[in-house]
Amino acid sequence: MVLMAQPDPDRLAVISDCMENYELGEEDAEWPNNIISRRAIVYGDGTIARHGDAVSHAIDDAELALCRRLSREAAGLMDGVSVGMGSESDDRFRDFFIAAPVGAPPPGAIDGALIRARFGETLFPPVTITAEPFAEDTVWWGEVAHDGADSEPAYFTPWRAMADWFRQQPEFIATAFVRIGDWRDLSRLPEASWPAGTVIAGACLPRLALGLTRKGSLAGLFGHAVHS
Repeated sequence: MVLMAQPDPDRLAVISDCMENYELGEEDAEWPNNIISRRAIVYGDGTIARHGDAVSHAIDDAELALCRRLSREAAGLMDGVSVGMGSESDDRFRDFFIAAPVGAPPPGAIDGALIRARFGETLFPPVTITAEPFAEDTVWWGEVAHDGADSEPAYFTPWRAMADWFRQQPEFIATAFVRIGDWRDLSRLPEASWPAGTVIAGACLPRLALGLTRKGSLAGLFGHAVHS
């Protein structure tokens, strides 16, 4: 068991595209044109917080090693596969994890409240979060299917392999595909709901495939779809 890991630029890089304001808004604004706060910081155990927030807890070495192994296995399944899902950009999934602090009561499911909390309240406050099963009668799979409508059947092979992998991992007590932000919802947001400094709702929307371990850690994949 070790104390809280140090800030990790490699872990920050995984989510950094969704933090960028792309030269819009004021320098000190938190969400001028982005979904994840420009003040976000990521530690070596995956913990996400705001710069200046007091964050201190113990990390279980074995749990952290499990998170790293599972997330790397998941990333290997989607190596070279574009996130797509209607995106205007060609981006890839990356390994992602947030190790749970020692002694914290584990949640029973992956839902919007858990995701918002584990992101250290760095998500754009009005953004919607959906967590769906790894099944083909879902919104997230519909977006995958739309992208692959004119493709060969092999287009879906890695996606189905990834879904099967998450469902079959004995280390996970729950799994979900998480969509943070829907461009249709964001486009209808009244400006009165925006935080101070927001110029436009962000277009770089996180897409995650996640499993929840028995000790309450999240491990899997992080990618994003661009909808401007």
